Amino acid sequence: MLDLLSKVARRHSTFHFGGTVRNFSLAEYAEGADLEIKPVGHGSSSTAVTEPDSKDENLGSSESLKKSKSTAVPRKSTGPRTQRGKDRSKNNALKFGILSKAAVLPGESQAEFGALLNGLRDHFQPIGALEVILVEKLALDLWRYRRFLIAEGAEIQAGAEFVEWNQREQYREEATRFPQLQCNGGLIKRISNPEALAGCLNLLEQLRDRIKEIGFNPEWDDQILTKLYGEYDQEGRQEDWRHGVRSSYREFSAAAAFPDGVRRDGGFESVEAYKDSFIVTLNDEIKRLERYKNEQATVLSIKLKLESLRRSIPDGLGLDRLLRYAAAVSRDIERTLNQLERLQRMRLGQEVPPSINLSVTTSKD
Repeated sequence: MLDLLSKVARRHSTFHFGGTVRNFSLAEYAEGADLEIKPVGHGSSSTAVTEPDSKDENLGSSESLKKSKSTAVPRKSTGPRTQRGKDRSKNNALKFGILSKAAVLPGESQAEFGALLNGLRDHFQPIGALEVILVEKLALDLWRYRRFLIAEGAEIQAGAEFVEWNQREQYREEATRFPQLQCNGGLIKRISNPEALAGCLNLLEQLRDRIKEIGFNPEWDDQILTKLYGEYDQEGRQEDWRHGVRSSYREFSAAAAFPDGVRRDGGFESVEAYKDSFIVTLNDEIKRLERYKNEQATVLSIKLKLESLRRSIPDGLGLDRLLRYAAAVSRDIERTLNQLERLQRMRLGQEVPPSINLSVTTSKD
């Protein structure tokens, strides 16, 4: 084959390659075992060296590619190559640690604790079982301190956000314990309680609407007036009543009860006139109590705001319990950090300062 190519090369240095003229060396011919030598035309001594049919070649290459894909073995990951990547991934199998089940309570996030633990592992890079356990213990201590902060916030929220509700409930409970009103000056003496004040306004409006509709009815009206102002002092020992709603009612209702002839002869006004006069008195009393109600609402609003601010810090047993818990957790965090630092310094061959153990005892003697 080489002899034939040498003869062809001596006769013609130019060959037609699929319609393209190219020059080839003898070495290239020797390497191109797949080349085909064909005569160029009729009666010509030229010879054409051609490549195999491109369609056949593409078909063969695509079939071989499919075959190689189907039979190829999946390439496996070699993992991190740098030292930093190896250090970060060496604890991937340890998702949460041996203390995680005891650390995370129902309702708390296992994923958040895992993120905290993995962050501490990345920071301290523990080596050996003891360092790993100390890092997990540190994560547990920090998780407990987080729990303290949540509990403190809940204590403050419970004390501050429900001040208004608690105050209203206290007023309602106090109103249920009022003594017999008719013997103790009536409900009007307790209007410092918003519940009592609202009750006074309600009774006065009932009395006004009833008198407007049907006029004076001493038996029914006296029940409301007794609830409002207590029993009327017939002997006048309580002079302020003479100028109040109770005394006005007695005067107007007594004059309206006179027969028509007596009122005409005595120069008294009509029943409607007396009724209108007492309604004016009732309206004045209602306005007075409404002004007091507005002033009371302003004062109570300021007091509630101040009370909410005051309760931004828990007090009493709740505060003492939270502070003792936080102090114990803080001491444990400091102790664990110190142990972990000493252990890692020892492993790295660094100087470790001597430990100081201080025991404090108290005695009543």
